[in-house]
Amino acid sequence: MGGLGHHYVTAGAGPALVLLHGFPQTSREWHPLIQRLASHFRVIAPDLRGIGGFPGPASGYDKFTLSDDVKGIVEQAGADGPVLICGHDMGAYVGFAYALRHRDSAAALVTVDAPLPGTRLGDSLAANPRTWHIPFHANVDVAHLLIAGREKEYIDYFVSSRIYDRAAVTPDDIDAYAAAYRAPGALRAGLEMYRALSQDSADNKAALAEARLAIPFTAVASGVTAVRPALEEMVGEVAEQGQVEIVDRAGHWIPEERPDRLAEIITDVAARAGHHTGTGTGEAR
Repeated sequence: MGGLGHHYVTAGAGPALVLLHGFPQTSREWHPLIQRLASHFRVIAPDLRGIGGFPGPASGYDKFTLSDDVKGIVEQAGADGPVLICGHDMGAYVGFAYALRHRDSAAALVTVDAPLPGTRLGDSLAANPRTWHIPFHANVDVAHLLIAGREKEYIDYFVSSRIYDRAAVTPDDIDAYAAAYRAPGALRAGLEMYRALSQDSADNKAALAEARLAIPFTAVASGVTAVRPALEEMVGEVAEQGQVEIVDRAGHWIPEERPDRLAEIITDVAARAGHHTGTGTGEAR
């Protein structure tokens, strides 16, 4: 991890499951999943670089570098063998990079509502009016100027604009995320992850030119916005053993809106990978 500090949560016992959060969230988004999966997996849920109380450096927000951070956290947490990775939103981009860059260390991959950089679908998002936030966030200085000092208002609006079940992300959650992104450097770190997307696309394309993913891969998507043919094309671009799961009655925030369904999907992918679940229990710390 290059001497960087990282906050991460661990829970449970069994094969390792790494949960990677998106923007504008933290590892807190995984609490509903941890409650459901800690009896089957050794769950590791980090906060990404620059978030979680440890200020990050000015650079290093491309997803290959962030995947190296995650690899260091996995090793520090004492995970044995290849890990199952599930990432949501920006965390899905990091999880995909991990699977490409550390192929021998990934048992399976689940991405949640995140068209992947380097694919036709993923690279089209910057020009899609529905995903206005991608070019906005990528213009880091302007986005920082407009969001800083208004983190709670912006996060509340952003979550509300992409949700199906508004009660799934609570006011306390919004307060916690706003506090996290008010911390020194955290908002800029989150925005820098968007600035790096063009680099991520190039890195992913170069890695895929060598070989697609051979591990089981499931792309999970919102029933509100998903277009199955486009997702199936994306999955075919990146993986030999890919499938699409569309979750109904959910917007973008599937880990909170439909945690039971996402837990089922993760468990099914683990079984496909021979990543057999355990029966241990544990508390997050």
